[in-house]
Amino acid sequence: MPTAKFVGSKKVSFVKKMVALSFVAAVLGCLLVVIQLPEAVAADFSNGTYVVEYEMLQADNDSVSIANDYFEKPATLTVDNGDQYIQFTVNRSKWVKILAAANGESFVDVDVVSEDAENDQRVIAFKVDGDISQPVRMQMHVVIEDMVPAYDHKYTVRLDFDLETMQETDAPAVVVPSIVDEGTESKAWIYALMAALAVAIIITIRKFSSSKK
Repeated sequence: MPTAKFVGSKKVSFVKKMVALSFVAAVLGCLLVVIQLPEAVAADFSNGTYVVEYEMLQADNDSVSIANDYFEKPATLTVDNGDQYIQFTVNRSKWVKILAAANGESFVDVDVVSEDAENDQRVIAFKVDGDISQPVRMQMHVVIEDMVPAYDHKYTVRLDFDLETMQETDAPAVVVPSIVDEGTESKAWIYALMAALAVAIIITIRKFSSSKK
């Protein structure tokens, strides 16, 4: 008949193993939630790709900026589980040296999707954080070397969408290259950690099963 000391030690060992197993399972569950979290974010619009009219407004009032003519209309908007991606064409590519979109209190350079030097155009794309019913601040650096003296100015405009013009389109979804790369790298280490945790769970279960025999 097992002694009380031996039975007690088995119980302690059992509790420790169950605690370890529960911890590993909890961490794995949290990682799964993190990966699925974007799907739980409430979106203002249904998932899909749309065309939408817009204007570039001046920084401090609702007058249309002269820079409004530097951009083709409409823009393409893709909504994906609450994330919003915008794409449009710059038709004065040589003039617009830098274009950056607001990201919190800072600005992030937009991604260049494609360029057409012959027609002086480039297609740009970026992610919009926040409510697109409100104008999105953007910074520009415009250089016109053909003017005398050369025009060289940096200024802020506000990208204002006319959401009443939104129409769903069959156009390809907007892809922001830098975000795709960042997301791929981010998910890679998450999946690696999940694999390691899965191995740890299997080892713990096997040890637990062996100890019961």
